Amino acid sequence: MREGAAPRALIAFLSLAFVGLGLSIASIGPALPEFAAVAGLPVSSAGVLYSALFAGFLLSQISATLVLERTGTRVVIPWALAVFAAGTVGLAMAVGVASMLTASAVLGMGYGSCTIAINLVASRLLTHRPAFVVNLINALYGVGTVSGPLIASWTLGSGGRATWVPAVGGLAALALLPWAWRVLPDDGQGRLREAVPRARGSRRLPLALVLIGALVFMYGGVESGFSGWAPTYLERTLALAPASAALWTSVYWLSYLAGRIISTGLALRVGPEAVLQGSLAVLTAGGVALAVSVGHPAGTTLGLILLGGATGPIYPSMFGVVTQRFADRAAFAVSAVSAIGCGGAMLLPWAMGLTLPLAGGRVLAAIPLALALGMWGAFRLSRQGGPAALR
Repeated sequence: MREGAAPRALIAFLSLAFVGLGLSIASIGPALPEFAAVAGLPVSSAGVLYSALFAGFLLSQISATLVLERTGTRVVIPWALAVFAAGTVGLAMAVGVASMLTASAVLGMGYGSCTIAINLVASRLLTHRPAFVVNLINALYGVGTVSGPLIASWTLGSGGRATWVPAVGGLAALALLPWAWRVLPDDGQGRLREAVPRARGSRRLPLALVLIGALVFMYGGVESGFSGWAPTYLERTLALAPASAALWTSVYWLSYLAGRIISTGLALRVGPEAVLQGSLAVLTAGGVALAVSVGHPAGTTLGLILLGGATGPIYPSMFGVVTQRFADRAAFAVSAVSAIGCGGAMLLPWAMGLTLPLAGGRVLAAIPLALALGMWGAFRLSRQGGPAALR
């Protein structure tokens, strides 16, 4: 951390930045029908917006290790926040499919750079309580994800355009820039080499790391895929108005927030691997509840609660598992897993949207269960290989 900057101030900055990120990302889903109209696409094809977003995210993950080593987080995070804000405003102002997808990709580049750099800063704070700050700021990301759909619901209910809501989080992130320069660590010019080591020797990834990447690939289908399509799914299966569907979706994100808060405490007691296993069990139960309750409000609500509560802890728990198993090159390992995983966030929301008209939404409702079972399989296989060093 920069000399003279208090850890408490730095943690507060990281937390507020994640609130802004969460608000923007979670508010895209309620606005998908409007974005589809802007692009002149059927609603079921609007998932291409997520594909563009996570294409930008993937690009940022591939370049993150090199850029962070050369410039440091004090340069990367303010730049990433500015790019993220530009993407959200561009998305709100888009007038056709080309401008919408370009803005979404820019948003994704800023979002990806922010997440990896901010998590790296957090992972190096309070070394006597490892992973606590990572879990804390990811819990506060959940505060943003709850706020986004609520603001979208209010906007839609007032006759406004939900396409502007993601820009609220972007502009909030932009307002943090002067504070960022004051509190972020001065860690450029090679000072990050211990945290972001330079690749050397063979680039072969251990099978266990690839399998965790596959887990995160499928996770993208739940967090980005189902959560993004949830408002439209609720409109079609429960005959809700758009504002009510956006409000109902906040149940998912409120449970997501609760899951992250609970997992923050549990990670200190039982470790991230146990938290990840428990989350996958709850995710499977949520998938079952959703699949068998299409068109039934009570069962659908239970499914949303379980899926949200389980999804919230998975990414920070994965971060903890990877940094423990691959401690010698933790930052590179996390970047590799994120790069593999964001392929799911690029492809699965688009594919899930295409299933929306099938069988009255029943195909879409069954996908989270299928993904949960796949994640279970990938996790169990990754444990068989045990800890391994990157070579």
